[in-house]
Amino acid sequence: MVVKVALNQRGQLQVGAEANRYPCPPYTCCDCGQAVVLRRRREKWYFSHVQGRRPHVPESEAHQAGKAALTQWLAASGLAPENERVILTGAQRIDVCVPSLILAGEYQCSPLALTALRQRHQGYQMANWRDWWILGENYVPQQRWQAQTAQFCQYSPALGFYLYLFRAPYRQLELWHHLTRAPHKSQWIAGGCDRFALTEDWAHFQRWHNAPHPSRPYSPLTVAAWREHLVWQGRRRDPRYQQLLQLLYTHGRQVNDVPAWCFPLTPLPPVFSGSFFIWAVQHWLGITPVVPRLNAPLLSIAAQKKWIDFPIHWLHQQQGL
Repeated sequence: MVVKVALNQRGQLQVGAEANRYPCPPYTCCDCGQAVVLRRRREKWYFSHVQGRRPHVPESEAHQAGKAALTQWLAASGLAPENERVILTGAQRIDVCVPSLILAGEYQCSPLALTALRQRHQGYQMANWRDWWILGENYVPQQRWQAQTAQFCQYSPALGFYLYLFRAPYRQLELWHHLTRAPHKSQWIAGGCDRFALTEDWAHFQRWHNAPHPSRPYSPLTVAAWREHLVWQGRRRDPRYQQLLQLLYTHGRQVNDVPAWCFPLTPLPPVFSGSFFIWAVQHWLGITPVVPRLNAPLLSIAAQKKWIDFPIHWLHQQQGL
């Protein structure tokens, strides 16, 4: 991204040509405060952000409103929050932070790639900040959850896999807890959604978060229902069903040959990529498949250790049915 004007070491604005004649580095971007360097293209001098650091993207109105509401709530709780604190020598900024708690609040409204999320989380760990991610309006489930939402999941024994969402009119936090994935679909199942009013203070919120949050029961699926679902996919010419047929055909098998242990009957963790059903079928066919991968960088080390081997344990349990 080309930057025409930057702040020099004295805090003065300089255009590229002037900076070439009267250099006064280092230079910073007027918009985002990140480091920029002087460059030349043909006969024109300009500034460019340091490689590896992304230029600042203007915040949406929803992001600004949500961030302001969170800041006001934390301030009303007597916590002296700050906005846009710079850490890691300018490489990262915090939406809303509470220095006394070493808490970094990230209000995420726009899409964020898994690699970028992992980098930001690791950045907070390097700087010894505890990051708390809250998702905006674009992540609120309509008929189903976005696939990308799973990467923001956190885990606790009391809440299972959970997420926090915050949307207009910005008066309450939504806690979606005991999240799972349906055994026969890519659809998520929420054990419950509880709401916390921002008229209550931070101390009350901590007690509320740590309190038990009951979840709705889920009736296990049957193998017969699974097979009916496959028939329905076949009628719709679902690409996933066509891939299954191709996989079975190349090994001289048909759909009705798939043994019962290949079918997941209870909800699965939402944080794994890939289909557990296809993975089990590949094992049955003698193929060495790729194990479903855990894609949840925000999980604590203890939670990662708990869940990383879940697919292997699940498969052994299924084969013993």
